[in-house]
Order: sequence, then C-alpha cells, then structure tokens
Amino acid sequence: MSYAISGECCSDASCVAVCPMNSIHPSPGEPGFGAGASLFIDPRTCIDCGACADICPVDAAQPADQAAPEDVERNAAYFADAEPLEAMDLDSWEPPSYQVWGDGPRRVLVVGAGPAGMYATRELLLRTTAEVTLVDLLADVGGLVRYGVAPDHPRTKQIIDTFQRITQHPRVRWRPGTDGGLGGFDGFDAVIHAVGARWSRRVGFAGEEAACTAEDFVAWYNGRPGATLPVQLTGPRAVVIGNGNVALDVARLLLSDAEQLDVPPAVRAALRASGIKEVVLVGRRGPDAAAYTETALQELLAAAGDRVELRYHARPVSWTSEGLTLDSGETIAAGNLFTAIGFEGRPVDGLPFDADRGIVPNVRGAVVGRPGHYVAGWIKRGARGGIGVNKACAQETVMTLVSSSRAAASPGS
Repeated sequence: MSYAISGECCSDASCVAVCPMNSIHPSPGEPGFGAGASLFIDPRTCIDCGACADICPVDAAQPADQAAPEDVERNAAYFADAEPLEAMDLDSWEPPSYQVWGDGPRRVLVVGAGPAGMYATRELLLRTTAEVTLVDLLADVGGLVRYGVAPDHPRTKQIIDTFQRITQHPRVRWRPGTDGGLGGFDGFDAVIHAVGARWSRRVGFAGEEAACTAEDFVAWYNGRPGATLPVQLTGPRAVVIGNGNVALDVARLLLSDAEQLDVPPAVRAALRASGIKEVVLVGRRGPDAAAYTETALQELLAAAGDRVELRYHARPVSWTSEGLTLDSGETIAAGNLFTAIGFEGRPVDGLPFDADRGIVPNVRGAVVGRPGHYVAGWIKRGARGGIGVNKACAQETVMTLVSSSRAAASPGS
C-alpha cells in the first residue's frame, strides 16, 4: 500500500521535505511546481512510512486504501509517462556546485547508523568528495527503522535496503559493532553524532519502576540485540500510559494475532501465552492534545475493536498489584502496566548537553562550543518527528558542515 494526495492539497511542499524516498512531485524547482492544484505521490517508490500524513497541514495525504479511488488514480496517472526507475547508484551522482572539498578527499566520522546517520552519510556522498567512516554499536544499519518500527509495518522497513546499499559505496567505511571512539576523533575533519534518543521518559508516580517502558517493550518485540522483557506478560487486561503513536503501537501489538507478526519466536510465544485480551490507554490530557495520528488510531481500532478503551484527563497516582490508581480515586485492575510518553536523549561524551530538552545544544546542526562536531536526528532536535523528518534534518546538518568548511578555507578566516 502507498499513500495518495487528495484534491484538498494545499501545495505548500512541507511533505516534500520529509519524504524519505523523494516520492512527492513536482517539488520546488521542478516544472509545474506551484502551477497546479496538487502535489502527487509516486506509488512506485512510496514505502508507506506516513511521514507526509504526519506533517500535512490539511490532512490531504492519506493511505491509498482509505483515499477516494479517483485520487489514487490521479496520483498514479501523474507518473505514467515518467522514466523507468533505476537502482540507486551513488557512484553516478556528481556533487552539486557548492562542493568545497576539491583538493582531495577529507575524512568524516558519522556516529550512528539509524535514519539520521544514514541520511547524513548519503548527503555527504552527494555534496562532497569526503571519505565517510560510519560506526554503530549494533551489527546492522537501520536503528529506529529496524528496531523501532512495529513489526506489522514491513513496508516502512523497506528503506533499510537503501541504507545497506549506502554502506557498500567505495567512499564509505562501515564499521559495525563499534562506538564513536576509534581511539578518539583524531584524523577526522568533522564528526556527525547521530546517536538518537531512545530512552523512555518517566511519568513520575509511585510504583512506576515496576512498569515496562516503551523503550524495553519495543526493543524486545523487534528483536534488538540484548533486549529483554523486564516483566512477565499477564492478562486479561493491560494499561498503557501515553497518547502518541508509540503508545498505540504497544496496545495494537498486545492485542494482535501473534501468529501473524514477523517477530522472533520467543516474542511470539510470550504474546500468545500472555492472555491479554483488553488494553486501556490512559491519556493525561484530553483528546484534543493527543499526539497520535488518525492513521495510527484507525489501525489500532481495526486490530482491537471493542477490546481497547481510551481514557482521557486521567492522571496516574500509583501502581500496585491491584492495578493503576488514578487521581480520581479509581483503580484500573490490570496485570501489566506500560509507559509510552515519549523518549529523551542522553549526554554524549565530550559534548555539551541540555538536560531539559534532551539534546546537544547546536545551531543548525553545529555543536555549540565544539568546532568540527555536528549532530543530526533526535539528539539534535529532540525526540519528535517520524523517519522522514530525519532526511531534511540531516541535509541541514551537512549543509552547515559544508558551509563551515568553506568559511574555514576562505582567506582571512
């Protein structure tokens, strides 16, 4: 399934910037941009990540199976005469005119092989002649895509294939299973830290330490190396605190048919044996402040139906063996409690850190007070925005890096 843009499109092109596959056209600078009433999504390359729907100010981007048939046909027709798609070949891409490293390759270290790190690497290959060393603690590329996207969203994970091809480029040295140290940062002209922000936020109530965080649960059901489930799944009811897409993912996975999920065998067995038949989603604010998308809510209701209950304006006070007690005095009896109220970053060795925002202080990606160091992704802007947002984020960081290099190379600088 792909996405399609309906006739209500406002053509502001915000979706173009976040699309991870460059599937939306005409984009600014292309013939026809601003002249028509709508943009179009190429069904041949759309991976159903939903980034366009998340950012669209008028809700014009919709899953194709939910959009009007005529809108789906109109999107496909726009690309009917387009040239055939070719496999990604970075070797054939020439750096744009603002490439400033022309006197031999420079060395850039990218720390983190999640979406932000991979898009930053791709941008460096496009914009410069740099040699890129890419490192990650894990053995595989993908980060949030591989170990954060729900297992019943396989199309979104298809972009991992693109990321893997990037690691095979002759100017990329892929070093899995290593951190950013490499004996220090000596020998690199620049370092891009794309280390993410995967640690769960805390709500702050008595007994919360016994809850299973979204960080632990999502990593476990996606088979992240070393991830374990810190609690035993016990039915018939579970409570999930949170009002965003991750909270809905947790609820949907708990209530899905385990046999239909692409998960490790141990995860499938635990879900099957859990006995969880009902999930109560607890939102501390009202539905008008809910952070989940309409698509995510529809997916949950399609999978769970009347087995999920949404509570709003409900603040947790304590969690005990009896269940979750709310500030209203009510106790929701449940065998498991999950918290999914967002994620936060952790300090990066040697870099300044803003604990309130959970980011490394930066100006358009350049780390404040640390020349030569840059950030991209959630550690740069905070834990918000889907996979596609990382593309524009990484582009901005690399543009800042290139501009800084130009300034440093200028006479009198």
